[in-house]
Formats: sequence, structure tokens, C-alpha cells
Amino acid sequence: MLRLLLIPILSLIIPLCVTADDQPRRIRSSDLDKTGITAGPFKIRITRLNRGNFLGHGRASIEVEVENTSSGPETFYPQRLALVNRDNVQLNVWVGRHSYYGTIPPYDPRIPVTPLEIRITPGARIKEVYSLTGKVRLPSRLFYDDKLVAEIVE
Repeated sequence: MLRLLLIPILSLIIPLCVTADDQPRRIRSSDLDKTGITAGPFKIRITRLNRGNFLGHGRASIEVEVENTSSGPETFYPQRLALVNRDNVQLNVWVGRHSYYGTIPPYDPRIPVTPLEIRITPGARIKEVYSLTGKVRLPSRLFYDDKLVAEIVE
């Protein structure tokens, strides 16, 4: 009798456990800098999320640290990083700001730089700051390479 009851119950529970792994990781905004997000061969950590000006002016920005966890070199495409706000407005990477000043001609932080793909060697990591196309409103969904990788909540 017990065996007859267990079979239907297990047949309902096992698919629920399998689909639970497909859910995106929920990360509190206060824990972003402590939490790594796996996206393909990369481990992405959002070290700073500026949600935009409270008066409705200004753009948001995101500072990411990207680590290559694979055994070969991989290319990180910042244009494939996107946030979707609670009202389903998508924010894309607009421009990049680099913190390295040793360039020729001299780097001017007031001039926006188009975000380029970055080749990352195995085990190495980079840290970049990108402006977004609008203001971030939480909860937001984070996508990389057309895949939902995390949900950012208050």
C-alpha cells in the first residue's frame, strides 16, 4: 500500500526538483559584490551597480569583474550583457570607461569609449565599468549571451 502511494508522489516531486535548478539565481543588491554569477565560461561579479540619479536624470552604470574559469582563452562581449527592469525595459551596455591612463594618445575620461570585446586568458580576470542606457529599477533580470543568469532584488 505504501509503495502505491510513494510512486505517484515521487513522480510529482522529481520533475519539480529538476526544474528548480533552471531558475535564475536571486541576489540581493547588497550582496552583489560578494556573489559570483556563472555565465558560460565566465564567473561574473558585479562590484558596483549605480542605479541612476534619483531625480530621473543621468544613466546607470555597472562595474563588473569577469573571470575566465575555462582552460582556454575566451572572449567576453560586454554588448551581450543586459539588464531588464521590473517594468520590462531593457538596459544595454552603452559605453565603457577604462581606468587605465597610460595610453597614447592620452586617455581623456570625459570621452566615451565604445565597449569592445575582451580576450581573457585562462584563470585571469578583468574589471571594467560600463554605462547603461537608462535607470535601473529593481527587481531586475541580468542576461548574458541571451541567457538569464541572475535576478537582482532589493
